[in-house]
Amino acid sequence: MKKILRFDKHPNCYLNLCEAAKVLSYVDYRRIETFIDNGFLKAYQMPHTNRKKVRYHDLMNMLTQKPHISENV
Repeated sequence: MKKILRFDKHPNCYLNLCEAAKVLSYVDYRRIETFIDNGFLKAYQMPHTNRKKVRYHDLMNMLTQKPHISENV
């Protein structure tokens, strides 16, 4: 995986689970759901939809603080 050194300079936008999976180079969103279900990542729900979203900085912080998570889940 390519390391992003200054992700905090990027906007902290909401990503749907498919977009989050693409950021982490996963094929589909199910791995992101596993991170949410195991408490590694916080999910948000927008008032106009039932779909879950995650924050970009939360996603990147998860990897920088606990890099082993993406290998073990």
